[in-house]
Amino acid sequence: MARIIWAPHAMDDLRALIEYISRDAPMAARRFGQKLVARVDLLANHPLLGGWVSEDPRHRYRELRVGRYRVIYRVEGGMVFVVAIHHGARLLDVESLE
Repeated sequence: MARIIWAPHAMDDLRALIEYISRDAPMAARRFGQKLVARVDLLANHPLLGGWVSEDPRHRYRELRVGRYRVIYRVEGGMVFVVAIHHGARLLDVESLE
């Protein structure tokens, strides 16, 4: 079983996303946050569940899609590092993840 580690930036992304959604729909924001965290929790048993990030030619980062958002992570040994939550319509600058 892999250990999941949330980078501070990814936690900030999650908080900002939930806050944004809750402005119009507090219950939907809560459900979405729970859904996203539940999907990330799957990575403990299935760290290669997500596909490669298309903007990353080195194939260092993977992604899980949750609704319109991409959970960006990398796997190192027995650890899964969640590094960002990014809107799927926006281009990802892989260099900003490092």
